[in-house]
Amino acid sequence: MTEHLENGDMIYETIVGNRPDDLIVSKGEMVTDSLKQRLSLRGIKWVSVWENSINIEQLDPVFDQQQIKKFESDLESITKKILDDGRIDVEATEDIASDITNSIVTNYGEYLVPSLAQLKNFDEYTFTHQVNVSIISTMIAADFFSVDSPQLLKIATGGLLHDMGKLWIPPEILLSREKLADVEFNIIKKHPKYGHSIATYSGIDDETILNCILNHHERFDGKGYCSQLMGEDIPLVGRIMMVADVYDALTTVRPYKSAWTPYSTVSYIIKESKKMFDPHVVNAFLKMFGIYPVGTRLRLSTGDVATVIGVKRGSISRPVVSIENEREKIALDLNEEKKIKIEKVI
Repeated sequence: MTEHLENGDMIYETIVGNRPDDLIVSKGEMVTDSLKQRLSLRGIKWVSVWENSINIEQLDPVFDQQQIKKFESDLESITKKILDDGRIDVEATEDIASDITNSIVTNYGEYLVPSLAQLKNFDEYTFTHQVNVSIISTMIAADFFSVDSPQLLKIATGGLLHDMGKLWIPPEILLSREKLADVEFNIIKKHPKYGHSIATYSGIDDETILNCILNHHERFDGKGYCSQLMGEDIPLVGRIMMVADVYDALTTVRPYKSAWTPYSTVSYIIKESKKMFDPHVVNAFLKMFGIYPVGTRLRLSTGDVATVIGVKRGSISRPVVSIENEREKIALDLNEEKKIKIEKVI
């Protein structure tokens, strides 16, 4: 009943008077004292509201794009130093990793809004990819370690450095649009060892960071590289890095391939669980990103088209969505709106 409405409730239905242009209240309108008075004056005694709407402005991304742009710029400087003298600026790398870790820890609340760097041109791929892998792997790791664990900083650092060995791969092989010959692919497969060598030459001796670099292509079924490790013989951080690396690589456009959608990539990761990926790591990834990652468009059983804007931590298949209407955006936690079904991905 309208007398039970509370300020801040979201109206679920549009109500008009006797004429189509006589709008009394719009779907998605927020309840205020003046709205309650309007409904009372028009004799409206019943109106439906969204039971579990969320203030959309409270859903802050883990990172803003300005932060991410700075991460990429700083990592570009670190990469140039490696090309110039073969050494990693460890202190500068750990500064970026510290900022990434602190942002994740600060925003590690009930609701998560994962945010990643977006590739703007092919020349920036190295920096964009390594920042994203650092972010993704650290978010996954937060499910395995306490948020104040020093392991998170080490994993963030390992993510930033995991592909540095590709700097030693000839660009005509690395950026080839053609299917690689076996001999060329075998050269690419050496990049984890190259990266490990660069790291140790730079004075990095921490096993967590080194395992991130050396083991990020080891498959759970033992068919990966460089050492064909299998199952839990692969260090946990290598198994985490594998999921993060594949997710970002598949969702990014490259000269030799188009980008997969985040939803199709998540579906692939689930399908390859126990083969490419450790199922425990896949589960931790899904807790952070969900089956329907941020940006996925859904058609709901209400008839509304919604866009995924976040995840309630641990709610794998019921994301937080935004529904646009004439007046404003409504944010709904589908984990709470049990009656609303997801009909399909658009």
